[in-house]
Amino acid sequence: MNRRRRYSVTAVCLTAVVAAAVTTDLVVEHKVRGRVAETAACRLGATKGVRVDLDDTLAGLRALTGTVGAVHVSAEGVRREGTEMDVDAHLRDVSTGGATSGGTATATVAYDALDRSVGVRGGADGLRTGTDGTRLTLTGTAGTTGLPVTVATTLSTTSHSLTITPASVLVLGREVPVSQLSALPGAGGLAAELEPRTIRIRELPRGTALVGAHAEGAGLVLDFTVAPTGARQAARTASEASACVSGKGRAES
Repeated sequence: MNRRRRYSVTAVCLTAVVAAAVTTDLVVEHKVRGRVAETAACRLGATKGVRVDLDDTLAGLRALTGTVGAVHVSAEGVRREGTEMDVDAHLRDVSTGGATSGGTATATVAYDALDRSVGVRGGADGLRTGTDGTRLTLTGTAGTTGLPVTVATTLSTTSHSLTITPASVLVLGREVPVSQLSALPGAGGLAAELEPRTIRIRELPRGTALVGAHAEGAGLVLDFTVAPTGARQAARTASEASACVSGKGRAES
């Protein structure tokens, strides 16, 4: 066999090996993504679909050794305590057994859903949530005057709660601190309504903590950290997830 022939055979063999590796990677990655998506949809109770992305190159082949790497999960229509939200999570160093080195997550609550969760009243005295581009705002009317107002708020969090505190009111082009609002004619009733409101966030997944909140165009965004998960805890979680998928467990709501 001449040298050119040997080179051609070698090139064909290398191409076949690469093609086989890529095919295996795609098949395994598809299975891993499907399994994660099925589990996430069941455990989160997502009603509008789940998307899973394996961020590392050749994640499928890595899964054959027990390691998946970075995983990005997006779930829409998740319901918690009667409120619908969209969840977006980034997990690091995920194993096929479910262990991770931690990660971050966000939950976005649309403003109309937020209004329902905090019991905003309809009509002239209802203050509805929104944003001015940077802050969470409340819009409505000023007490007995009926004048339109915008209330700017500050947000603070603990690991399991969010507090919305009215800070200032924009009325007739003038921004007035809430602490001075009662001195304005006809605004006393509005001042009485603008008390801080705390929303308790219960039944968070194990190892998840609320660390912040901010307003965006799509809604109020809650920021979470996800603690590392060891092999033992991952095995327990995997058992719960398997029960959920098989119909013996159910998503929290």
